[in-house]
Amino acid sequence: MSAYQFDTQKRVGVAGEETLDAFFRQWRGLHIRPATDTEQRRGIDRMFTVAATGREVAVEYKTDYMAGRTGNAFVETVSVDRAGKPGWAVSSEAYFLIYLVPEPRAIYVIRMQDVRRRLPAWRQIYPERTVANDGYNTVGLLVPLDELERLAVEVYG
Repeated sequence: MSAYQFDTQKRVGVAGEETLDAFFRQWRGLHIRPATDTEQRRGIDRMFTVAATGREVAVEYKTDYMAGRTGNAFVETVSVDRAGKPGWAVSSEAYFLIYLVPEPRAIYVIRMQDVRRRLPAWRQIYPERTVANDGYNTVGLLVPLDELERLAVEVYG
């Protein structure tokens, strides 16, 4: 099993964030700002503000290049196994998860509470995978994209 490299994964994440920012910036009346360091530690990547109401919504972005080939999303349950650090599916304080599959392009908008609500059932029916990183492992569930689509409040193709 080859280890994922942090710098490579960071570049992939940044590219996905740029893609999602460009997509959502097309919406009139939606303002997007990057999360502060404090917000990022809480699993938040962006704050979306609806101009008409002033309502601010915390968002976590995820980009998954493998999902387009495998048909499965990697739903992270353990971020760093050695430290016992929970994954984003367990720990994120974002209201929405925005999950980007670049090829074929799909953007899933899902309430994070719905992901957490489904986790116990998913643990029973979907396989768990461990991904080696430099000096630690990340653990997640392989959840079919069809399942994400059923859970999503919006899907953009």
